[in-house]
Amino acid sequence: MNEERINLLLEKFGLKNSVAGWKPFGHGHINDTFLVTTPGNKPDLILQRKNHLIFKDIAGMMSNIVLTTNHIRKKLMVEGEAEPDRKVMHYIPAPDGRYFVNDAEGNFWTLFLFVRDSHSIEEVTSTAQAFSAGKAFGHFQMQCSDLPGSLLIETIPNFHNGKFRLEQFITSVKENRADRVASMQPVIDRLLSLAPEMTRLQDMLDRGEVPLRITHNDTKINNVLFDDNDNILCIIDLDTVMPGSALFDFGDAIRTLGNTAAEDEPDLAKIGFNREYYQAFAEGYLSESSGFLTPSERKNLAFACRYMVWEQTIRFLTDYLNGDTYYKIAYPEHNRVRTMAQLKYLEVMEGNLDFMESVTR
Repeated sequence: MNEERINLLLEKFGLKNSVAGWKPFGHGHINDTFLVTTPGNKPDLILQRKNHLIFKDIAGMMSNIVLTTNHIRKKLMVEGEAEPDRKVMHYIPAPDGRYFVNDAEGNFWTLFLFVRDSHSIEEVTSTAQAFSAGKAFGHFQMQCSDLPGSLLIETIPNFHNGKFRLEQFITSVKENRADRVASMQPVIDRLLSLAPEMTRLQDMLDRGEVPLRITHNDTKINNVLFDDNDNILCIIDLDTVMPGSALFDFGDAIRTLGNTAAEDEPDLAKIGFNREYYQAFAEGYLSESSGFLTPSERKNLAFACRYMVWEQTIRFLTDYLNGDTYYKIAYPEHNRVRTMAQLKYLEVMEGNLDFMESVTR
């Protein structure tokens, strides 16, 4: 990347002579991101190359993002928000109306305003941060609660469909491509024994017992922006915004935030459930979401945490049985270690289920 190329890309968005400086930005592993400083009093920009090998439908992705952010911005304007561009991401369209441009190599680039005087947190280290994370994602869901999920495109089909993930898992067991089934048979049996219970979340969605909503699908605290006083500004990294269940977002947050160890911790004795972080996140989340969650959603918040861990466990094991073809691995048995760590976390979580339900009831 160089300044000439950045200028060419910005010109495709209708912006000329807009580069005072630039630098790589952030720690993402999927997209390439650059902070572009602009001359004078113009707002700085974020230029981002979307990874179209992972995100196959860039047009659909951007349609989802713009529909969601415009919906939130309209609400902010009605509420009299003085600085809406600090409270919701602001994407810039190209002259043809699309929210992306292509370079000569066929790459997809997007442009949005940089949120000044902001920062993110890489890892939760206090109950106050856990509460803020829950509040931020609960507020995001609240802002989108009157935007029908059916209006958005499912850019990653069957992303959290337990029945689909189960079918993939069963196929990997039958095919046994890497000759690893025998060594993992007890784990396979344990995960299959949980399938009737775990797939009921998809059953509830299919029957309409749980509503289809707008979901973020990457509810880590590093996707929350804070101001210099640690007040919540907005949710970022909207690439995976699409139709789903609010339960997916809540459960996925606890899958990472509630674990006392990393998702690939080889020492299973280190894996535990952080009750304090769980309670703080849940209280923050419910402080914003209790007004729109249905009784069925609220009843199943704790279950959703177990479901998301089960789903991720079978995804890691599916990849291990297939010969490590999907997830990047750091060493040959990495997916097996991930599987065992997630299964241990699931078992630890089951021992805390009464407490979890008492918090969200």
